[in-house]
Amino acid sequence: MTQKELTSVLDKYDNDHEFIISKAFLDGGLDPLMARLERAAGNQMSNGAAALSRYGIWANTVRDNIIEAERLMTEGNISDARSLLIRAANSLSAFSDIQALCDKKAM
Repeated sequence: MTQKELTSVLDKYDNDHEFIISKAFLDGGLDPLMARLERAAGNQMSNGAAALSRYGIWANTVRDNIIEAERLMTEGNISDARSLLIRAANSLSAFSDIQALCDKKAM
């Protein structure tokens, strides 16, 4: 990837008024959110070649949880929307903790 390609991707998604759906990986949906993160992290830990694509699929699953939460909010189902947002945020936190553990091992 070049700096120009990176800038192009970031510019494409730098938007706060609509969801822009990546077509990089076809998977997504609402589940299995944590299981997908676990598979990606396991692949990373074993230096597997599929770690980045597995993280991409997990990211699409996080995205789809957020999009579904927004849909539920527009229908007035705040409780279920909140649950999906909490799941998505907690999954992102788990990702950060996993990466921190991996960084410790690299040092």
